[in-house]
Amino acid sequence: MSKRRSIKPMFSLSPVLFRNSDIAGRGVFARRRFEPGEVVVPYAPRQRRVPAGSAEASTASHTKLTLLSGDQVIIPDTAVPGGWLCNHSCEPNATLYASGEGRIQCLRPISPGEEVTIFYGWVSENEPHRDPCHCGSPRCRGFINFDVTDGDAAHVEIIDGPQAVMDDVVRARFEEYGVFLRSIGQEQVEEAIIQTLARMKGRSAVR
Repeated sequence: MSKRRSIKPMFSLSPVLFRNSDIAGRGVFARRRFEPGEVVVPYAPRQRRVPAGSAEASTASHTKLTLLSGDQVIIPDTAVPGGWLCNHSCEPNATLYASGEGRIQCLRPISPGEEVTIFYGWVSENEPHRDPCHCGSPRCRGFINFDVTDGDAAHVEIIDGPQAVMDDVVRARFEEYGVFLRSIGQEQVEEAIIQTLARMKGRSAVR
């Protein structure tokens, strides 16, 4: 009598599914439940890394898919799906970490079939309507980007740190956004806003 051989699975079922999204394009959807702190999916399973200050990094940044990791920029191979396909939400259930190879990590419980969303945190300059948001969240702010204008910069003083000292003209808007960011665990975007303001102030000083 021949011995029965166990049949090994030919592949492991991925914990996520990549398919069309009601938000935009393709999205990432959970195939199982994820708990806070769990890694949901790598940002870019196949990627290239280039120096942050290189011309290649600057050109690739226009795709809005690159990820700054230390002094290098991760450029996803878009032929291979990964966390770079996650759509933005103003009430995200996951967050993006740039350390190492980059990863999408669960922020609050995600149920099977639920779309995995992150907060992009884009800061734009003098383009208030650049990135309309279609996340559908009750907390949707209407636009993905938070826009900083030359007028805003004129009412801000940048001091060592850097820190931004704002007058009453712009303080309310920036403080409201800061409260929102902290409520979704994205307070690091405030640093990007200050850096943007510092850059704009620097440009105005040499005119």
